[in-house]
Amino acid sequence: APKKVVDAPAPVRAAPANAVAIFGVARQPAATDSAAKLEDTITRRLGSAGDVQFVDLATAFPPPEPQGNPRGDALFDEGRAAYDNLDPDAAAVKFKAAAEAYVQRPGDLRPEKLGETYLFQGASQLLNGDVAGAKAAFTNALLAEPSLTPDAGLFGQDVQRVFSEAQSDLNAQPQGTLVVNTQPQGARVLVRGRDVGTTPLAGAKLAPGRYPVQVVLPGYAPFATYVEVKPSAPTELKTKLGSAPGLSALRDAATKAGTEAAFDADGAPPEVGAIAERLNARYVVLAATFQDKKGRLHGEVQAWDVRTKNRLRGVEVDFGKRDGKGSADYAADQVHTFLTGAALPQGREESKEPLVSSDSVLRKPWFWAAAAGVAAVTAGVVYVATTDRSPGFNPVNGLPGGISF
Repeated sequence: APKKVVDAPAPVRAAPANAVAIFGVARQPAATDSAAKLEDTITRRLGSAGDVQFVDLATAFPPPEPQGNPRGDALFDEGRAAYDNLDPDAAAVKFKAAAEAYVQRPGDLRPEKLGETYLFQGASQLLNGDVAGAKAAFTNALLAEPSLTPDAGLFGQDVQRVFSEAQSDLNAQPQGTLVVNTQPQGARVLVRGRDVGTTPLAGAKLAPGRYPVQVVLPGYAPFATYVEVKPSAPTELKTKLGSAPGLSALRDAATKAGTEAAFDADGAPPEVGAIAERLNARYVVLAATFQDKKGRLHGEVQAWDVRTKNRLRGVEVDFGKRDGKGSADYAADQVHTFLTGAALPQGREESKEPLVSSDSVLRKPWFWAAAAGVAAVTAGVVYVATTDRSPGFNPVNGLPGGISF
């Protein structure tokens, strides 16, 4: 009898063995900027050590798939049919409407399609004797897709000539500079679908004109708009990125776990285990900042190993210090020592009871409802990292092993 073929289950991507999630948490609105700076310092110091590898949050929060633009595509097809049937009046109207439909949705824009639309619009206008309108359309085509050239098999010499004039005029204009700043920083900036750098972007040189700009950061909702670049002048774009729904819930959970009461408690807040489970993280690091009665800014950093139940605490930050004990760099080094030296004490086996039980709080509706209702301000980005393990060391007492609850 033939053997029964059983479909193999789909492979499951293995999570990093020692993933780290880092949150900057502001306990008061006045401490928001300092929370972002403290988080950035910890992240930068861990990255420079060479034994911590950051993982793109796109794995945990994949960006939405492009939706396309059916309306724009349909209008383009109608314009192309009119153009092929030698009806330039109708073609120009349809191509103009198609371009407007594409422009209205910069997040789903295909620059080459927009450039092609403007090219056909200009060719249609030229057939109607509108040379100025054709030249303007050709300029828009080049701004959308600089590598665009009219196909000699589709367009006559008049189109080739006016298009070349538009290209020469555009190249002769002095370039402008695009400056992009985002909160949080580190977002990729795409102009016409091409990566031009990350924020803070000091300046991308561009010919004067209107450009589709997209700002993308894993864990955050993509931002897209159009920017008018002026000749011989900087044009600045500022935006605060909105969190993706999943990251917003984790931020709320981190805010609740980063309160003074939670830091002072003996046990780990349930939110720490929930965050670790959601991100497949072994470690959770919270960098909380606050303002005292005299208006001075302070910080406190704690870290948890959800596998062994070890904990780093008592790491305080004085933002008035630039180096040495109490500085942000010193706190980052303490975290690094905890992450890379958090082996179990000699003679002790790893705990069999992780912070996240099989009856996880992640599965409890009340948990995420409570997390979503937290009103405190959270600053910064979540980073996921993997660490290399090395012999254990307790950063508090200098003895082998981590810090037990």
